[in-house]
Amino acid sequence: MDYVCDNGGSWLEQANVLPVAFAQVREDARLDYEVARSLGEGARVAMVASGGCTVALLAGLANVAYLHFVDANPAQLALTRLKLRLLETAGPEERLAVLGHAPHLGRAARLADELAALDLPRDALGPIPVLSRIGPDHAGRFEFLFAALREALHGCMQPLDVLLSLGDPARQADRVAPQTNLGQCIDQALGDVMRRSNLVCLFGEAAVRNPAAPFSKHFSARLRHVLATLPANDNPYLWQMLKGRYPPGAMSPWLAEPRRANGVSFTWELGTMVGALADRPGAFDFVHLSNILDWLDPEEARTTLGLARRALRPGGWTLVRQLNSTLDVERLGDGFEWHASTARRLHQADRSFFYRALHLGRRR
Repeated sequence: MDYVCDNGGSWLEQANVLPVAFAQVREDARLDYEVARSLGEGARVAMVASGGCTVALLAGLANVAYLHFVDANPAQLALTRLKLRLLETAGPEERLAVLGHAPHLGRAARLADELAALDLPRDALGPIPVLSRIGPDHAGRFEFLFAALREALHGCMQPLDVLLSLGDPARQADRVAPQTNLGQCIDQALGDVMRRSNLVCLFGEAAVRNPAAPFSKHFSARLRHVLATLPANDNPYLWQMLKGRYPPGAMSPWLAEPRRANGVSFTWELGTMVGALADRPGAFDFVHLSNILDWLDPEEARTTLGLARRALRPGGWTLVRQLNSTLDVERLGDGFEWHASTARRLHQADRSFFYRALHLGRRR
């Protein structure tokens, strides 16, 4: 496999023509759902759009009156709007097919109709032939990265399939121990694909800022952690990474939501969270920051947390995921009371295992 960024035949070059960076949100939205559900009636939420999966799930909460989602990438906003629309126009099976999780012979035409209804161009999510063939949920740069990982794992697919059929964390952990053939295959594949140069090529220098460990080592450790603590056979995030599909009977939570009309009121904004929060003092009950602090230096992270506090009503909450950065999030966010025990409980149940820490803060 060729990992040279300027080689026209490489997977990196193919990925770099895609406007969507993150098609599927690699966050277990059940955690965000629990926080948002605890808010009072008429709750107002500000959040990072990313691939729209978490936005779409929170949009179904009866106590959430308003969602404002933000992203600096217009393609991410377009994808989020599409997913919100599919909540109204399609049931779970049809959503899966339109987005690329099941066959759909008329995908191109259906996507064109949905995007037109949103007043978006046909190629808002990327090249039409790519979208038609694999679906929007597989047409992101991160998704192409994981497709390259699966290609690198091709030689150990049989033991990998056995691993993913298991529901016993102890047996799972034994199979991926560093001295096993499967463990070594996974480590080598991650080392090849998760190179710093590849990540910079796809996402820019900010994406690899302040790493606590090389990203290949980080993902190896997090993969072994989830396999040692949670069942593999029903984990949709684990299967999407290693198989490129969902396990039988499991999927991203929003995809299983019933079709509904007249949902939550929502607005969107093209820009940064800093800009969005600066203009809205005391406007929200929950500010969802995803892992955007990982992309910032410490002073930028402090500023973002300060603006999140300012944008919250008294007693409002923020949720921060930390992937692989060295930031001391809780020290930088000294305007919050950090609920470490609740955050640990949520983190222990987190099926989207990429994050080494989770921080849940309440505005002082």
